Amino acid sequence: MIEKYDGKKYTLKEYLPVIFLFIFLIGFAIYTILKKGDFEDVYLSTVFDEKVIDVYEEKGNTYLLLTNRNNRYKFENSRNYNYEPAFLFDFLKENDRVTKNKCSDTIYIERDSKKYHFLIGSTSYNRKGKTKEFVQKHLNERAIMNDRNDCD
Repeated sequence: MIEKYDGKKYTLKEYLPVIFLFIFLIGFAIYTILKKGDFEDVYLSTVFDEKVIDVYEEKGNTYLLLTNRNNRYKFENSRNYNYEPAFLFDFLKENDRVTKNKCSDTIYIERDSKKYHFLIGSTSYNRKGKTKEFVQKHLNERAIMNDRNDCD
């Protein structure tokens, strides 16, 4: 059965919600691309000593934008159970000074004249109730020590 066109014209007012939704989705996509940007993986040879401008988290990875805006780094999920919060992403704040030395698997954080550290890619560091063998096994499996180990 074919229906006859009734001649009703739709005005811009009726399309406004769809137009706003479309503009919002495009804006959100552009914001996400700019926010995430092009972040580099951290290798053992990576070196920096700068302040944090922005911290971004996605799928357990921590993304840092440092004062030299060309320095954008991606860290695997890292935890240090001696600190509260234990997750690197939750722990880091803007204006923290972060340092990573050459051939080191540790990121050092300085805040209010206090120093903290996280082992990059370690989710079991200082975890209570786990055997030393369990913790050591996970430390040895980290990507920075295997896939991205470019130090001699």
